[in-house]
Amino acid sequence: MDGITEKLVDYALGYSLEAAGENAVRATLHHLIDSVAVAIAGTTAESSRAAADVATAWPAAGGATVIGRSEKAPPDLAAFANAVMVRTYDWNDGMQASAGGHPSDMIPGLLAVAEVCHSSGAELMNATALAYELLGGVGIVLERGVWDQGLFMGGSTALACGRLLRLTREQLGQAASLAYTTALPLSVHRWGELSMMKGASTAYAVRNGVFCALLAQRGFTSAPEPMEGFYGMTHVMGEFDPRLPVVPGGPSVIEMSHQKLYPAETQVLGLLDLVPKVRDWAGDEEIVRIDVEMSERAVRHVADPAKYDPKNRETADHSLPYMLTVALLDGEITLESYADERVHDPALRPLMRRIVVHPNEEFTRIRQVFDGVTRAQPVKICFRTASGREFNEELRYHRGHFRSPLTSAEIDHKLDSASHGVLDDATRDRIRGEWWGLGSATDVASLMRSLGSFGPR
Repeated sequence: MDGITEKLVDYALGYSLEAAGENAVRATLHHLIDSVAVAIAGTTAESSRAAADVATAWPAAGGATVIGRSEKAPPDLAAFANAVMVRTYDWNDGMQASAGGHPSDMIPGLLAVAEVCHSSGAELMNATALAYELLGGVGIVLERGVWDQGLFMGGSTALACGRLLRLTREQLGQAASLAYTTALPLSVHRWGELSMMKGASTAYAVRNGVFCALLAQRGFTSAPEPMEGFYGMTHVMGEFDPRLPVVPGGPSVIEMSHQKLYPAETQVLGLLDLVPKVRDWAGDEEIVRIDVEMSERAVRHVADPAKYDPKNRETADHSLPYMLTVALLDGEITLESYADERVHDPALRPLMRRIVVHPNEEFTRIRQVFDGVTRAQPVKICFRTASGREFNEELRYHRGHFRSPLTSAEIDHKLDSASHGVLDDATRDRIRGEWWGLGSATDVASLMRSLGSFGPR
């Protein structure tokens, strides 16, 4: 093993969630339940159905649960399908490390391995918090550049799955090498008009991480110096030293990772928090112009020309003009906001065209300052009416940010919302009770049974 791989492997072997403290334990439980909720909602997406169909086409006795299906699948395929479900509606968590991503994309990989290994709930929670810390520890010291969010997720998933599989130090090194060297995903899926791959690209990395850990368990070997060897990762990314833990003596990555009240792109969440106040101030028919100031990257990401006329759900949930308009008209953003007929509704376009989004140099600088794996989400907005009235607000943090975290009650409410139209009340409440008791569960497989075969109502 090279020095970087040794550092990652040794940290994985020594990690203890219990030692990280009560706040980290509580945050881990919150993020796991949040992921279960969004996965339940995600079973209804077309991309999720396609992924689940492929995963269950060749059922595997003793395999892992594909959420919403009665058939078991090989762990890597179950991880892929379930990761699509978690990510597809853009309702799961995120972190702000430059080379990080949405860390709960990794959770389906851990669920699959924990299920087939009959791991305890405490072991699953430990592996989950470890995966977050590994992803943050690499992501905080690198710029991802042209590469997609899955760049380091596969390796983090492989190492955390390796803990569940009880791999040796040498096997963990092989799993890490296999995962880090076999996937360099391009970020093209996240710009312009978006496709199903926007919500599925990291699922490939997670599937790969599971597969690599299972290969390493069976003795499969890989490049001994994946990071620092000739044409290794440092050749692509430059020299780096993982920061593990990310904040020594401070909050863990899983504590700092934000969660979402609404199924919407992160940089729009603060604006959506303001909508009730704006609707009390003026009706949408009174508003003649809306000016929004954001960082330069945010403007390119959520307000480029394709976002002013979204053609599909994937583009709509990354469109500031669309989401803000629908929220102002309907009072909220829900999964129903992205139905085809709503996305294509011509009545929305006049108000969307009144929204003008500008880059703000100060906000661009603020976005470059990290607070662990978090950073501010600065936005300034001005609503103007025909009579000359103005509503002005400037925000730094959205509800669910590390500086304004969701409560257990809000996560429970999110589970209710995510389950609406998918689960009957009895199934939802059984899942709720089982997963809030995860820490004392002796076998994760028993909890996964409740997530199988419910299907759309």
